[in-house]
Amino acid sequence: MVRASDSLPEIDLTSFHEIPSIQDASETPIQNIAYKNNHCGRRFYITGLWGPSAAWLSDPGLGNPNVSNASATIFTAGIAGGISLERERGRLRLETEWLQRDFFKGTSDEFGGSFLAIENWSVMANVWRDFMITERFGCYGGGGIGGGGMNTGAQDTPNSPYDFIGSSSAFAWQAGGGILYELNDQITCDVSYRWYQVNNLTGFGTFDPVNTYRFTANQVMFSLRVFEPLGFLRR
Repeated sequence: MVRASDSLPEIDLTSFHEIPSIQDASETPIQNIAYKNNHCGRRFYITGLWGPSAAWLSDPGLGNPNVSNASATIFTAGIAGGISLERERGRLRLETEWLQRDFFKGTSDEFGGSFLAIENWSVMANVWRDFMITERFGCYGGGGIGGGGMNTGAQDTPNSPYDFIGSSSAFAWQAGGGILYELNDQITCDVSYRWYQVNNLTGFGTFDPVNTYRFTANQVMFSLRVFEPLGFLRR
């Protein structure tokens, strides 16, 4: 009978020194290829905004601007997009915002006629600073500058035609703050207050060649912010 040991080839142990040791393998850096979340230093986001605004439209050329104000409550909505930079206990957000405001019509306290504004828009470059109070709850403040525009007009009586109407745009600014709540790493909702103002809007009239308007608004905005909205494409 042939023994099993006689039928197997001999094993050459001299090549074992070429195999890397476990210690050498442990010194190799581990690369993290997982999808990054809110611990990233920088993330893109988009925000939907909507809410009511207590607005004033006045013509300082008609006399005392505090008397010739016309006020109305209008609906405001828009969208913003920007970059969120992680900071200690919060974030620094740099964004561009576009808002569109509803039809404005308010009665002048001085003359009894109506001021009107249509196609009321604004484009702003904002800076916001988030401060996290707990893991999910926080607050923020900041503001922005940009431009705003509208078509302005007036009526002497409710049934009369427009006395004048003109389209113009001018420098605008806003400031405010709010509270936020992180639903998860990608979705944050917040409620904010913002003071918005745009000066030197012009309208053209029959008797007064140029009228200068000022528009201001106390805005209460509800927002839903989504981080990395196209992140699923990376998976």
